[in-house]
Amino acid sequence: MTMIQQLFKLRGELPPRTFMLIEIIGVIVLLVIWQLVASIGTTQRADVAAQNAVVYYEHGLGDDKTAAKPYILLYDRPLQAETLVPLVKSLSGSGSPLVLLSAEPNQRVLQFLSETQPSVPLVGVRIAGNAADTYRRVADFAGATLLDNAYFAEIDSSIELSPNVMGRAALLRINPDQSLSLENRQELVSNSLLPSPIEVVQAFKPLLQRDNLVGNTAFSVYLNLLGYLLATLIALPVGFAIGLFPIFRALFHRNIDALRFVPLTAVTGLFIAWFGIETQMKVAFLAFGIIVYLLPVVVQRVREVEEVYVQTAYTLGASKWQQIRTVFIPAVLSRVSDDVRVLVAISWTYIIVAELVNANSGGIGALAFKSARQSSIDKVFALLLVIIIIGFIQDKLFLLLDRILFPYKSNKG
Repeated sequence: MTMIQQLFKLRGELPPRTFMLIEIIGVIVLLVIWQLVASIGTTQRADVAAQNAVVYYEHGLGDDKTAAKPYILLYDRPLQAETLVPLVKSLSGSGSPLVLLSAEPNQRVLQFLSETQPSVPLVGVRIAGNAADTYRRVADFAGATLLDNAYFAEIDSSIELSPNVMGRAALLRINPDQSLSLENRQELVSNSLLPSPIEVVQAFKPLLQRDNLVGNTAFSVYLNLLGYLLATLIALPVGFAIGLFPIFRALFHRNIDALRFVPLTAVTGLFIAWFGIETQMKVAFLAFGIIVYLLPVVVQRVREVEEVYVQTAYTLGASKWQQIRTVFIPAVLSRVSDDVRVLVAISWTYIIVAELVNANSGGIGALAFKSARQSSIDKVFALLLVIIIIGFIQDKLFLLLDRILFPYKSNKG
C-alpha cells in the first residue's frame, strides 16, 4: 500500500513518526496562515508639524523619543487631573505610553499624573496654530484604530468624557524638531482583534515582567487542583452510594440528574453570599461545577459494571464489602479516570468565571479579563496559549497516572 493510500484509508492507522510529523506540519501551516492574515495591510501615518504642536513634557520614553503602541487621548477642552486619574490607573498595567493632546496648557496635570502613576509613560502635546485642523487629522487617525469606551466605564458618569477620542497607534515618534509622528498599520484584520503570532510571543515579556504571569498561573493551577480534589472526595463516595444501593438511588438519583441543568454562572452570586469573595469561594464554586458533571458519571459507571463479575465474586463467597472492594471500586475508578481527563477542559472554564469575582486576588483568568479591558488582545491570546499548554500537560499527567494505577487497561495481551 502506497503512502497516499495509507493517508486516505478509511479508519486507517499511520506509523507514529509519520503521524507526529504531519501534526507538526499542520501546526506550522496554521501559524503561517495566521501570520499572513494578521500582517496584510498598509501603513497609515499622521504628522503634527512643529508649528502646530508643542511637546512640552515627556516622561518614560526611550532616548530616541520613540514608543510602541501608545494610547492617544484627544481633548478639545481644558484637562482636569481628577478626571484623568481613573483612566490612567486603568492603563497602568499595560505599560504603554499615554499621549494627551489638548488645546490648553497641561504641564501641571501631567506632572501630577506622573507622580501618582509613575509606571505610565506620559507625553503631553499642546495644540497650537490651526487647532481645528490638527484635531481633525489626529481624530481621523485615532478613529481608524478606535477600540471602545471600556476605559470610561469605571469613571463617574457625571464627568463628561464623550468629546474625547480614544485610539491606539502602532508607533509614536517625537522628532528632533519637536514635531509628532503617529504611525499605524491598517490591517486587513485589525491587530486589535487578531494579533499576529509574533505579537503574541512578544506579549509574554510584559506579562512576565509586569503582570506576574508565573504567580497568577500558579494560583490558577492551585485553584484547579484544590477544586478537583474536593470534587472527587465528594463525588466518589456519594456516587458509589447512589449507584450501589436502591434506597439512595430512589432518594437522590433524579435530583442529581437535575443538577446538570443548573446554569453555573447564574449561581455565582449564591456562592459569594455563602463563602465571600476570596479563595474559599472560588474553590467551592469550581468543586461544585465539577461535581455537577462528575457525580452522574460515577453513578453511571457503577451501573455499567458487568453483572458476570459481581456474580463470580458472589459465587466465590465474597461478602458485600468484598464485592465492592474487589469488583466495583477497581472497575469504576479505571473508567472514571478517563472521565476526569475530559473534565479538565471544563474546569478551566469555571476557573475563569470564578476568578472574575474579586479579580484583584490574582489568577490567569483575572489577568486575561484585565488585559481584554485594556484592549491588550495580544496578551489575551498569550494567556489563552498558556491555558492550552497547562491543559495539555495536565492531560498527559492524568494519562500517565492512569497507566500507573490501572496498567491492565493498556495491556493488549
